[in-house]
Amino acid sequence: MRIRQVLADMRNCDLVIEDETALRDAAIAGAKAGGSTVIGEYAQRYVPHGITLVVFLAESHIMLTTWPEYRMVLADVLLCNPEMSEDATIDEIARRLCPNGVVERSYVTRHIEPLDA
Repeated sequence: MRIRQVLADMRNCDLVIEDETALRDAAIAGAKAGGSTVIGEYAQRYVPHGITLVVFLAESHIMLTTWPEYRMVLADVLLCNPEMSEDATIDEIARRLCPNGVVERSYVTRHIEPLDA
């Protein structure tokens, strides 16, 4: 089986990235856009600013970490189902958080083979 993990650097994001609810809504909308199923979430707010949000999926995870002082979001999306679209997930998150920003993607492709019995 082949799966891809996407790491995306989103720059020049809107200040909405300081809003935990908006961040959660973007991640959940991204999950739906990619065809995955949300099963849980956790957010950690940092002092003086910044949030890391993890959305747990039946198929793996979405993690968003913000740096509001740089207007930046780092996203990590791993979908363990090759039929799902990690790019559609990133596209939806970027549309909501960085509509006029720059998104740079890096891909990690994994080939998973069954273990010998």
